[in-house]
Amino acid sequence: MKEEDRHLTPREIGARGETLAAAFLVRQGYALLAQNWRTRQGELDLIVTKSGTLVAVEVKTRRSLSHGHPLESITARKCARLKRLLLEWVRSQQIPYPRLRIDAIGITLRDGEAPRIDHLRGIQ
Repeated sequence: MKEEDRHLTPREIGARGETLAAAFLVRQGYALLAQNWRTRQGELDLIVTKSGTLVAVEVKTRRSLSHGHPLESITARKCARLKRLLLEWVRSQQIPYPRLRIDAIGITLRDGEAPRIDHLRGIQ
């Protein structure tokens, strides 16, 4: 974790994680279509595409593993909500996507270490 990250609020840590996740995905060849897309039903952290697949990405960021890995907080109920939101986003764009997927990225920001980024594909 960088020195300037030590005094971030939980919301700021989440935003930092989303920025790191977006940059990671772009380096992996994904195109970023949207970030923090919101409706009354919830929010999609990142929407990306690669090789004809549209992917909604849930990002979870923590400062340590003392409360478990960040990805452990993604429940079946959360996955169902993400799926509904992704379908809503597709309808709102009126662009057909042949393949849809839900991914999760867990980021751990530890003092004195580079951020650890874990990417799980197809979590639904």
